[in-house]
Amino acid sequence: MALFRKKKAPLSRTEVLETPQYGWIWKPLVGLVAIYLLVCIVLGIWWSWTPAPMDPKQAVEMQRGFPQSVDTGGGEKPVPPGEALLASNIAILDTLLHKPGGYLRNDVMPPGLWLDNMPNWEAGVTRQVRDAVAMLGGALTVGNAPLSQASESLGGDLDSWRWPASETLLKSARNNLGEAFTALENSAGPGAPTQDAAASTEPAAVPDAAALTEWLAQVQQRLRTQTRQLAANVGQSPNGDQQTDSTPWLRIDNVFFEARGTTWALAQLLQAARIDYADVIDGSGVGADFDQLVAELKSSQARVWSPVILNGSGFGLFANHSLMMANYTVRASQLVEKIRSRL
Repeated sequence: MALFRKKKAPLSRTEVLETPQYGWIWKPLVGLVAIYLLVCIVLGIWWSWTPAPMDPKQAVEMQRGFPQSVDTGGGEKPVPPGEALLASNIAILDTLLHKPGGYLRNDVMPPGLWLDNMPNWEAGVTRQVRDAVAMLGGALTVGNAPLSQASESLGGDLDSWRWPASETLLKSARNNLGEAFTALENSAGPGAPTQDAAASTEPAAVPDAAALTEWLAQVQQRLRTQTRQLAANVGQSPNGDQQTDSTPWLRIDNVFFEARGTTWALAQLLQAARIDYADVIDGSGVGADFDQLVAELKSSQARVWSPVILNGSGFGLFANHSLMMANYTVRASQLVEKIRSRL
C-alpha cells in the first residue's frame, strides 16, 4: 500500500503583496485646510474693520510734511483755499491703499475674494473721491494738469486686477493730487507773506464757489440714490411708505456698506469744504447747517454690534440697520438741499 500512497505536495510559499495604506495622509491635509480656513476667517474679520477717518487739518499737516512741501525759510505758510479738500482726498486714497488687506475690491484670491462688506464700502468711498476730484479740477486755477490726470485715473476700471490694476490707478491719482497740492502750496509764496512779498507775489488760487454748488447737487443726488436703495432693503421708505421693489436678501449688506462708505468719505470731504469755502459758507449764513450736515454724516458711522445686517430696530443687537442708515442719508440730503438753496 505504501507504493500507492500519494506523496504530499511540497509546501508552496504564498507571497502576499501588501497594499500601500494612504489613509494617514488625509489627516494632515484636513489639518492644513482647517488652519487655512481659520487664518482666512481671522484675516477677513480684521480686513473688514472700517478705517478711522482723518481730520482735514491733520491731513494738511501730514501732506505738508513731505520734503517738497516743507518751508525752510521760516515763518508759517498760509493755507490756500482748496488745500484741505486736496489733502483729504489724498488721505482717503492712502487709506484705501494701505488699510489692513489693502484695496480689496479687485481681489481674485481668498480671503479677499470671499469678502463683500469691505469691497462695497470701497465702492462708496471711491465714488465720492471721484466726484470731489472732478469738482476741484473745475474749481482751482492751480494744478489743473495733475488734477485732470487724477480724474482720468479715478475714472478707470477700479475693479480690475489685470493691467492696469486698480491699485496702479489709485496710486497714480494719489500722486497727481500730491502734485496739485504742492503747486497750490507754492502759489502762496515761500513763507508768511510780507507787505513787499504781497505786492510781488501772485495771489493764491481761490476755488470757484459755483463749483461747490454743483458738487453739492451731485452729493445730494448720491445721497438720494443711497436712501432709495436702503429703503428697498426693508421694503419701506424712512417716512413709512411701502416700497414695491425690495433688495434681494443676499445683497442687503452690500447696499448697507456701500452707504457706509459713501457717508464715511463725505463726512471728511464736506468737513474739508467747510474750511476751504469758509468765507462763502459763512457769508451765506449756512455755517450752522453745514456743521449739522457733517455731524449727521459722522453719526451714521456708529459701530454695528451685530455680525450681520438685520432688520430689527435701532443700532442694537437686533437692529434695523438699513432703515437707520436711510434716516441719516435722508436728513443729510435735506440739509444739502437747504444749503444749496442759500449759497
